Amino acid sequence: MKKKTHSGKVVDEKEGFSIIECTSCGFKHIDPLLSEQELAEFYKHDFYNKERPNYFKETQEDLAWWMATYGNYYALLEQHTKGRKILDVGSGPGHFLACGKKRGWDVLGFEPSVEAAKYTKSRKLAVVNDLFSYETAKQYAPFDVIHASMVLEHVPDPISFIEDMKKLLKPGGLIAIFCPNDYNPLQKILQKKLKFKPWWVVPTHHLNYFDARSMEKLLTKKGFKVLQTMGTFPMEFFLLSGLNYVGNHELGRKCHATRKTFETNMYKYGPDLLNGLYSDLMEKNMGREFFIIAKRKG
Repeated sequence: MKKKTHSGKVVDEKEGFSIIECTSCGFKHIDPLLSEQELAEFYKHDFYNKERPNYFKETQEDLAWWMATYGNYYALLEQHTKGRKILDVGSGPGHFLACGKKRGWDVLGFEPSVEAAKYTKSRKLAVVNDLFSYETAKQYAPFDVIHASMVLEHVPDPISFIEDMKKLLKPGGLIAIFCPNDYNPLQKILQKKLKFKPWWVVPTHHLNYFDARSMEKLLTKKGFKVLQTMGTFPMEFFLLSGLNYVGNHELGRKCHATRKTFETNMYKYGPDLLNGLYSDLMEKNMGREFFIIAKRKG
């Protein structure tokens, strides 16, 4: 197979890497790319220990909000499928799995981190401690839904990754993608007008920089029909309001707590209103992350 060449306009440079708007891939990514072996070692052993040492503590503090958020996403999925067998790729500590199991879904996680997989197993949840691929997951297929949250920005070849997920789905199965919505209009204002450095660019961890539009185009190209696209709370609102949490973890947690309170109340008292708001914001490509549900054609 001919090796794909990567080229395009350079939109940023950081830590010895360029971020290019790749003409062959259709989305932004770092150049040069890291090797799969380098990444495998990092995510198996170092990601939580070195890069996110407080993750398990903080995710426990956020647990009620996570369960409300995931309950909302499951409710959306249940509008599009009667099937209840789901694979969560990059399942982390297992909160998405726990929420699905509580709702009666047949859940399975794939998680490369030894620490995170061990934590998930301690919760009596089914998880495979391995890197995801078609070959490693095919024995558990087919699935009604495959969910990948905060994963595709980390992998060296997201196109092949999506192709592998598609092969593991039943005909008409769903893919649910959650990713950072990078280079969105609010970030561009902060970067170009208010002289913020591109804090969302972390080249050794985030290899790819999608927004909802580029992900929708990629999924459509790979044989999916996009059913629903929503944003999440635009955390850039805090920055534009003078609360500069960039590099300030304590202030970032306070801003996040404000967002949690708002969303928790909305999940409880106005979930349809909240989903409508986040869908409307995504029409303008606003939202710190995006959540896309797409259906496999055929």
